[in-house]
Amino acid sequence: MPFEAAAVAEEAAKCEAQRAAEQYEREAKQAARILAKIQREKRQAEEEIAKNHRRFQRASAHKYRTPDEHAQCGIRWYCRSQKDRDSGTYWKTCHACGQPLIYAADRDAKPQVCRGKQ
Repeated sequence: MPFEAAAVAEEAAKCEAQRAAEQYEREAKQAARILAKIQREKRQAEEEIAKNHRRFQRASAHKYRTPDEHAQCGIRWYCRSQKDRDSGTYWKTCHACGQPLIYAADRDAKPQVCRGKQ
């Protein structure tokens, strides 16, 4: 009967529309999840880059400040770092005897003999 066929077709169209809407909703949720994951990974990568940059800056500043050359005259120790060498603010002579200091990277280098006050 044509009337029943139209009702069946209408019911089938409703079911098909509902299935299509559910499928669209599932795909939209999946796309949103993928987009959120991509954004999260991008943010984590940027944070990692920033963290590594701060770590490098800190290590660089520490290396710049840390004495890497030492001189010993008698019992007196003198240190100079890269910063001191760049600015020229370090002991160049022993303040007790006045002889020029010999800086070395080895802390166990043989010390100079301090001649004392003259």
